[in-house]
Amino acid sequence: MTEMRVASTVFIAIIVLSFVVALVSRRNHAHQNSRDFFAASGQFGGVLVFLLAVGETYSIGSIMGFPAGALHDGIPFVGWFLGYILLAYPVGYFLNPLIWKAGRRAEALTFADLFRTCFPSRFLEIAVTLSAIFFMLPFGELQMAGLIATIGEFHWPFSPVVIAGGCAVLTFSWLALSGVRAPAFVSAIKDSIVILAVVFISIAVLRHESWHGLVQASRSMKPATAGDNVHTITTIIIQALGFCVAPQSIAFLFTARSSGIVRRNQILMPLYMLMFPLLLLCTLYASATGLPLSGKNTVFIDVALALLPSWGLGLVMAACALSGLVILAGICLCIGSLVSRNLVHGLPDSRQKTCAKLVITLYLVFSVYTAMHFSVLMPVLTTVYYLGIVQFFPAVLCVCLELRVPSGFVTAGFLAGEAVSVGLAFSGVPVGNVNPGFIGLVLNAGMVALGLAANASRPVPRR
Repeated sequence: MTEMRVASTVFIAIIVLSFVVALVSRRNHAHQNSRDFFAASGQFGGVLVFLLAVGETYSIGSIMGFPAGALHDGIPFVGWFLGYILLAYPVGYFLNPLIWKAGRRAEALTFADLFRTCFPSRFLEIAVTLSAIFFMLPFGELQMAGLIATIGEFHWPFSPVVIAGGCAVLTFSWLALSGVRAPAFVSAIKDSIVILAVVFISIAVLRHESWHGLVQASRSMKPATAGDNVHTITTIIIQALGFCVAPQSIAFLFTARSSGIVRRNQILMPLYMLMFPLLLLCTLYASATGLPLSGKNTVFIDVALALLPSWGLGLVMAACALSGLVILAGICLCIGSLVSRNLVHGLPDSRQKTCAKLVITLYLVFSVYTAMHFSVLMPVLTTVYYLGIVQFFPAVLCVCLELRVPSGFVTAGFLAGEAVSVGLAFSGVPVGNVNPGFIGLVLNAGMVALGLAANASRPVPRR
């Protein structure tokens, strides 16, 4: 009991510190317009942009979901999970600066603002906005589910709905204080604590289990077959491309002062991959020792409970919680801005923040509800997310390269890609182990290419 009190004290102290940091981020920005609230007026330097951009890598879905997925699905899961993140960085090195420049041309604050300027189609703007919101919805549940699983390990006398509600209130408080600046500043604490937590638990694993036992556990993991390799390669492609065009990631790019900052950050981001071999040690330890698990996604937490002292356990819990809270804040801000700027057309600047805060409140309530009523393995939610998000890639490429493609072809392309991807994924139609999102992306790109060819074949009007 005393040990859990110490762990609880460490956890609460770190959460309180995060709130203080969010409060400090408000300094000199107490009265924000929409541009400052959503995109920090494009004033962030390299460090803050870096912390925001790598937030997806150090999310609660990675910290808790990666060890759980590796334990349940073996080598095929490890292959595609690590592969898509690693491929996303070189793709982003070339693509992200182009997105930033396109955003400056369009004076964009949101993902959908890019399309408003490039394509004179209100229907396309609405379709992009609704699609982006629809496929981001599961991410809120993913973060809430992870937060409930994490905080529930303290066995406090609170129901899961109270825990989730408290997380929702804290997330809203961060954003209400200073908009995008709050998750950016808190990310500095979050990433530092995550690194410490993963390193501590890895050292503990190596102290308590021999290399022989860990190697034997690795050999007992589910091996990859030829069919798994096809699925792995196609999944790596769609999720790497989707990672670069995720609506919240693009919105974070707009906070940067220059395209050079965006490009330089991409060079450093692969360093964050060092975390995953250490997380894999948790999986191998749980497998080698037959560690009893308290839930589908709790491998990392259960190993920490088994091996770490009380203060270390509190650090690990705080690392997981802050990872979920920061990503949840980013998703909330993205959805709020999409509704207030793109779905509800023509709102004055003074009312965009108010509308966004109302939307954020509703989204947090939705996330709490879904986390209470649905229990899904975290990587499954991530997969569904990428099935739809990757379909924006051809359209974003058209915007960045200023390709003259009729808006009808762009709209039909990503809508058809989404319908095919989701339909194949949930209908059970055999696709030869190819990721359904890849099939949808090929169809999508084909329709955009037809539009480009059709536009190029039109005669140039004489002057």
